[in-house]
Amino acid sequence: MDEVRLGIVGVRGIGQAHAWAARQAPRERLVALCDVDAQAVRRAADGFGVEAFTDARDLYRSGAADAVVIATPPGSHGALVRDALDAGLHVYCEKPVAPTADEGYELAEHARAAGRVLAVGFQFRHHKGFEAVRRAVEGIGAIERVQVTATNWFRPQEYFRRSPWRATWRAAGGGVLMNQAIHQLDAVVALAGMPARVRARVARSLHDAEVEDDAHVLLEWGSGARGVVVASLDVPGGREALEVYGTRGAVVAEDGYSVRVARHDDVRDLCERCPDEYPVLDLGWHDVPVERSPSEWLDMLVAAHADFTGAVAGGHAPLVDAVAGTRAVELANAAYWSALEDRTVELPLARGAYRAVFEALATGRAAI
Repeated sequence: MDEVRLGIVGVRGIGQAHAWAARQAPRERLVALCDVDAQAVRRAADGFGVEAFTDARDLYRSGAADAVVIATPPGSHGALVRDALDAGLHVYCEKPVAPTADEGYELAEHARAAGRVLAVGFQFRHHKGFEAVRRAVEGIGAIERVQVTATNWFRPQEYFRRSPWRATWRAAGGGVLMNQAIHQLDAVVALAGMPARVRARVARSLHDAEVEDDAHVLLEWGSGARGVVVASLDVPGGREALEVYGTRGAVVAEDGYSVRVARHDDVRDLCERCPDEYPVLDLGWHDVPVERSPSEWLDMLVAAHADFTGAVAGGHAPLVDAVAGTRAVELANAAYWSALEDRTVELPLARGAYRAVFEALATGRAAI
């Protein structure tokens, strides 16, 4: 396929960004926009010079597109993705792919059966800072500890007033862990693999919403490695930091671009053989250059589109397929379940086990 004709479902927020990215991605041509808001989609379609639809099924049946981006609230993703796959279209679905891991893995199976690409929009995988971290982590031995601070997501109450669906379990699937810090959860899984156990505390501390705005998550891997994730919508002076400690070194990244690396002898040898009681170790920390550009946010979205288009044209899996894109959702689901029942939750979750928990949260029979 020389060119992928792309439609976008959802024209507000990230949908607009996808339209601009589609204009810049190689071998991709934006041909249609779709939204239930007829006035908004007509205005956007006129601006981009493409067809407008108010029903996604009409877009799917039109034959205008080879692939679609789904950029609607998470609770609507499942039906939109399934219908697109059934219509023979390839799909790029914004994160989270679905509110529950059950549905995410079911969508992966649906795409596999349909023989179509289903990519999940974790565009931060294409961020230059994350790429630098990923390369650096490969040189620090076995991972023993991961620490994540994701308090850089401050949102005022107006964020929920403007789009009330964001405040609900049914439409959003969760709060800060599911819709903001899910990028950091994805980074943890991409770098260290899925944990084996989760223990979490989540809260509705500042916002009038069903979903959480603050979370503390303890992680443990089968290897014995441990981790912690702190995420919040409540901190105006918050920050982003990712620290990965291995048996032979460490990688620390702050605010996306500041990446430092230290390397040392195997930590077990250092612990056993160091002759000093209070050693001062010269680890030789050094900065890793990270390429920056004025349009880094758009650049990584364009890179994600290029990866998706390449997968469609080349017949191979995208960087983040539906299985990989569901793992962060599964981790968030486990954190919610742990917080709700005040206990450690084992991973992987048994298929279907979280559905009753989610339904209880979505219907108000349970609350965090």
